[in-house]
Amino acid sequence: MGLAPSFGRDWIQCLKRDNWLNLWWCVPGLILVVSAWVPLDNSKAWLGLLASQWVGLLAAAALLAIAVVQFRMLSNTAKRPLGLVREYKRINTIGLVSVVPIVFYFIWGKQHAIGGEAFTAGLFVVSGSMVIVTAVATKLWVFMGWAIPLIAFGLCQPLMSGGKSSGVGLGLVFISAALLCSVIQAWHVRRVERQHDAH
Repeated sequence: MGLAPSFGRDWIQCLKRDNWLNLWWCVPGLILVVSAWVPLDNSKAWLGLLASQWVGLLAAAALLAIAVVQFRMLSNTAKRPLGLVREYKRINTIGLVSVVPIVFYFIWGKQHAIGGEAFTAGLFVVSGSMVIVTAVATKLWVFMGWAIPLIAFGLCQPLMSGGKSSGVGLGLVFISAALLCSVIQAWHVRRVERQHDAH
C-alpha cells in the first residue's frame, strides 16, 4: 500500500496479483466511448427508456458490479494476509470520508444556483482534488491514477460541446484511470520490493 512500515513482504505477491483488477475500470469507459460512435435510435423507447438512457444504465451497472466484486475480492482474508485486508478497509474508510466535501459542493452549488457545464466541471475538479488528498493521506499513490484524469476532464469541460464529445471524454476518464492505476501500482510494488531486498 503506502510506504508504511507495516507493508509486509507477503503483501507483494497479492498486490501483483490484484493489479489486473484495475483494468476492469476500462469496461464502463469502453461502453461510453463505443456508444458515442454507434448510431443510436433515440426515437423509440424500450421498456420506457431511450437507447442513450440504456447506455447510461449499462455503464452504471458495470461500475456497480466492478466495485462490488473488487470489494469482495479485496476483503477475502482466505486469499490475502490479514494486515493487507485491514489496510484495504482503512483506505476504503478514508475514501468514504472524502465524499463529504463533494456533498458540500452540491449544497454550495444549489445555494448559488450554479448549474450546467460550470457545475459539472467544478464537480470533476473537486473530486480529483479529493482523490489527491486521499493519495497523500494514505500514501497510496495509485489514487493519482484517478486524480489526474478527473481533474483533466473537469478542466477540459469548456472544450466539450456536450453530446458525443462529452461521452467520449468521460469514457476516456475511466480508460486512462484504469491504465494509469495499473502502471502506478506496478511501479509502486516494484519500488517496495527493492526496499525489502535492500534490507
